[in-house]
Amino acid sequence: MHRKRSDIRKREIVEASLEIIKEYGIQKLSLKRIANRIGISEQAIYRHFDSKLEILRAIIEYFNNELKKTVHADLPAENVAARIHTLTSAHMTFINTHPAVASVIFSEEMFQNEPELAEIVRQALMKRLSQITQLIQQGQQTGEFDAHLNPSIIARMLLGSLRLNVVIWRLNGYQPNLLQEGEEVVTTILNLIKTEEVPVPSSGKIIKHT
Repeated sequence: MHRKRSDIRKREIVEASLEIIKEYGIQKLSLKRIANRIGISEQAIYRHFDSKLEILRAIIEYFNNELKKTVHADLPAENVAARIHTLTSAHMTFINTHPAVASVIFSEEMFQNEPELAEIVRQALMKRLSQITQLIQQGQQTGEFDAHLNPSIIARMLLGSLRLNVVIWRLNGYQPNLLQEGEEVVTTILNLIKTEEVPVPSSGKIIKHT
C-alpha cells in the first residue's frame, strides 16, 4: 500500500483533530478518535506525533503561521485605523473558518497543566499585542489618535474585547456573525481614541470635526 507523504498525513491529522474538537470539544479529542476519523491505525499517528499534546501544539503553530501571513502582508497605507481593521479582520476571518482553533488557543484549563503550550500561545499573543501597540503609537504620532492615552492599554482593550467576542460566539453555537461583531468592536474602540482633528494624508491639511 502506498504511504502518504509525512507532511500530507500530518495535515490530515491536524484537520481531523479540528473537526473532532468542533463536534465534541477538546476534552473528547483522542488518538483513537483521530485514527477512526482518518481511517488509519493509532500506530500510524505515532509515526508523526508522539502524543495528543504534540497534535495540539501543531494546531497552535498552524494558527500562528496563518496569522504571520497577515502580519507580513501589504497593509493599506491611507491611515492607521484602516491597517488595524485589516489585521483584526484577518484574525477574525481565520477563527470564523476554523472555529475549533479557538477552542484550543483559548483553553485556559489546558494551559494550566501544559506550560509548554501556554508559552507558545503567550509568545504569539505578545507579538500581536506589540504589533497593535506599535500601530496605535503611529496613529498618535500622526495625530490620528489621542496622544495622551496609553497605547499598550488600548491594544489590550482591543484584543481583549475581540477575545470576549469569540468566547460569546462559541457559547452561542457560533452565532451571531463573528466578523460583523468584531468589526463593530474595533470601530467603536478606534472611534473612542480618535482625535477631533484628523490630518488628511493627501494634502497634510487638518479637517476639524464638528
